Amino acid sequence: MHLVKTYCLPTLMYGCEAWTLTDGSLYKLNTAWNNCFRRIFLCCWRESTRPLQFFCKSLPFYLLLDQRKLILWMKIRRLNNVVLQTLSGLNYYELLATCSKYNIDASHMSENTVKQMLWNVFCQTVDILL
Repeated sequence: MHLVKTYCLPTLMYGCEAWTLTDGSLYKLNTAWNNCFRRIFLCCWRESTRPLQFFCKSLPFYLLLDQRKLILWMKIRRLNNVVLQTLSGLNYYELLATCSKYNIDASHMSENTVKQMLWNVFCQTVDILL
């Protein structure tokens, strides 16, 4: 799993902060990420990968994508560079929608807080019998 997170995930997510994906494209990327877990742990293709992702401390692809976009937007907003702040304003409504989807006020949060909030959102969706 370490090799996949170190080499494959960065390649899969290269430039993702600038992407505008259709639902079909997001589904295909999420499926590719899930298939990595299925192959590594020799799971059936019909089984959910959420428990595997939970125990590997890894988010589903769509949450990783939202996390990276939010963190980049937060970093750009804190800079004193007018050009970058203006460019970040082009995606302002998309990022507001992402923040409201997870009840995040990203303008006043740290990177770790956003990561923790998205992890908590994911943990609420995992169905594990312990």
